[in-house]
Amino acid sequence: MFLEKGVGEKKRWFYPISSFLLSLGLSTAGIWTIFYPHIQEYYNLEMVANIVLASLFIGLGQMLFGPMIAGFIVDKYGPKIPYVFSMISIVSGYLIISRMLSFNNWNSAMPLWYIGSFFLGLGQGLYSGTYSTTVAKWFPDKPGTATGLGVAGLTAASIIYSPVIAFMIRVNGFNKKIFLLFGLIAVIMLSIAIIFWKNPTHNITLDLLKLKNDKLINKISQPEREFTLLEASKSAYFWILFTGFLCASFAQMFFVQNASMLIIEGLEASMGREQALAVVVPSFLIISGFAGLLGGFGWGFIIDRLGGPWRTLPLLYFSTAVLILLFYFNYNSIVLIMIFGFLLYLGLQGEPTVHYASISYVFGRKHLGKIMTTLQAFSVGLGISLGPFLGAYIKDVTGGYFWAIMLAVALRIIATIASLIGLRISKKRITIAKNLSEI
Repeated sequence: MFLEKGVGEKKRWFYPISSFLLSLGLSTAGIWTIFYPHIQEYYNLEMVANIVLASLFIGLGQMLFGPMIAGFIVDKYGPKIPYVFSMISIVSGYLIISRMLSFNNWNSAMPLWYIGSFFLGLGQGLYSGTYSTTVAKWFPDKPGTATGLGVAGLTAASIIYSPVIAFMIRVNGFNKKIFLLFGLIAVIMLSIAIIFWKNPTHNITLDLLKLKNDKLINKISQPEREFTLLEASKSAYFWILFTGFLCASFAQMFFVQNASMLIIEGLEASMGREQALAVVVPSFLIISGFAGLLGGFGWGFIIDRLGGPWRTLPLLYFSTAVLILLFYFNYNSIVLIMIFGFLLYLGLQGEPTVHYASISYVFGRKHLGKIMTTLQAFSVGLGISLGPFLGAYIKDVTGGYFWAIMLAVALRIIATIASLIGLRISKKRITIAKNLSEI
């Protein structure tokens, strides 16, 4: 049967490596902020929030509907079907957005901007929900490291796309060719994935690891048991992760999806809006892409070395809260923007890796598709959907990004506290289990 055909257990590293390449080709989340100032100028708009509102529709598809649909399909049928749906949705989104630029009036273009954004987000959500679940299933021994390659590809896309987009706009202006190019890349990349990807067989994977190295079995993440979605939702860990994911994702979107406008705010007085947009913003996105490449893989390695999420999440959340403050209070300096931006994106873009791996560590992988996509949809999904618009709205109301940044830092402190509670509960349960075993 076609759904069961694909690369087998003996070449399982094909999946994280190919997920890096697929993510590199498909991701536009890291560079989407580059389009906001151009759309503002194209339609001669004063306000930012109604442009950034597209992120709500992207987020609804990318983190709410897309991953949940993918998760339920992947557990039963494997990755091929959701990849087909992903291709159709992504291409539809880009075609609709390219059509938007045929209108010179914002009132006519606005519905297409929102509708196209939703289909784009839905397709990317179908992809991310599929690759993250499938790769984690293939690597019970290294869920963080393996999943991190895919996340690294998502964040590293800006290294390639930022200079390409800047060049295309400089030569040909802001037009539909950019979005048509994205659509063509999606067709090529997802066609390859449809042919070669499949789910592993649980027992075969474990037997293969044991045959390769008996000691390797001891490194496999061992949850209390293989949780069902209902059992997971009744666990304290579920709601601790939910709180951390929700707060962290809102904070991240306040910053990431408003990054271009934030940089322009900091540099406009000293160098002018046009130069900041044409030179500094693309350079920043390239640097942040390199940081994401390192962070996506690096934090996956860290969570595997630290043995799970409860020592990793507090470190990640608190360090990025401090770096957001350092970035904002030094955003009048190009040099410090690049330095603190690089360090900040090491953490922010490594966050999805840690989130994906955390769920595998805590709840197992038998029902991973359902648990991962449901938990992320109603936590990270809300942050990605509402965060960018809320950040831009605060900016429009207050006249600057100060209060949006302060709220982002506060949310990350709350996420840090939640994850420390998880660490405390984990230590307590380990102590109880150890005492019982000695009786």
